[in-house]
Amino acid sequence: MDALSHLLADVRIRQAVFVRTRLGPTGQLRVSEAGQPSFHLVTQGRVWLDPMDGSAPVLLEAGDVAFIPRGSAHRLCGQDNLQQLMPPIDVRPHWQAHGVQAGPVDAMPPGSLEVVGRTLSGAFQIEGVTSAWLWGGLPPWLTLQWGAKGVPQWLMIGLTYLEQELSRDRPARQAIIDRLGDVLFIQSLRSYLVADGARGPSGWLMGLKDSMVSRVLGAMHRHPAHPWTLAELASEGCVSRTVLAERFSQLLGVPPLTYLTSHRMHLAARRLRDGRQGVAEVAQQVGYQSSAAFAQAFKREMGCSPRDWRAKAQAEVGEGQGSSSTRMITSS
Repeated sequence: MDALSHLLADVRIRQAVFVRTRLGPTGQLRVSEAGQPSFHLVTQGRVWLDPMDGSAPVLLEAGDVAFIPRGSAHRLCGQDNLQQLMPPIDVRPHWQAHGVQAGPVDAMPPGSLEVVGRTLSGAFQIEGVTSAWLWGGLPPWLTLQWGAKGVPQWLMIGLTYLEQELSRDRPARQAIIDRLGDVLFIQSLRSYLVADGARGPSGWLMGLKDSMVSRVLGAMHRHPAHPWTLAELASEGCVSRTVLAERFSQLLGVPPLTYLTSHRMHLAARRLRDGRQGVAEVAQQVGYQSSAAFAQAFKREMGCSPRDWRAKAQAEVGEGQGSSSTRMITSS
């Protein structure tokens, strides 16, 4: 698999909540600091994204997506003149009221029927121990805008399927919604990654845009237990050790071998959470012949011993069994 596939193999969307919204010409929807990823898909008309970071509002048209990876405060507006908007409607209470049957969240003046834009807006949790690397490679907010190219077929197909599942209560409905969310999320990341001019802070996605760094990442993720040296990794990237160290650190924020150790520990954490293998076996699978050396490295990275991590992770899994992971606030 390519390096991005290896990363996203660990990533799952969980505890997703959705609301449909309607904005009038002077309406605004505010999302306060959420601390979790959120997104807005424009399903009809147009809206303006105000990142609330000093940037100018961004026009979003039908099919465009705004993604706020770390859940920073932002708002959606019916126009770009932010001084002429009605008081904001807070979206977060509607997300928190998940499972309640309700109509769309309206941001329109009393008595007005004029709708300039509709969205499907949601917030979710990312399950996967490598998610920190993913968020580190994204800016505070980003948009996917299709312009003259038109809305891509994968998005239209995915949304049609999602709408079908959201509108009917059938067996395995929530499992299908989870999987559709995974696919739409991965496709969105891939679209951002291959877009011309995509930029972000140091991290995974920016590293994947560099062919040399991507080859090195792929080698480490394909064979995490291999006793890699800087020279071997440089050979995988077809560059010198000096060039690799400088370029890798510039794009990912850490040297290659530091990244490798971190990746091994997160991989071990996932296997320990599964609970099917002992600590010594997991240690060997990530390149450690000594359980003691593995335990020391694991504690430096994860903040606790491998056994304590496994006990905590399995307790959390037990608490979450039987709970609903995906809910939808639907129109009546």
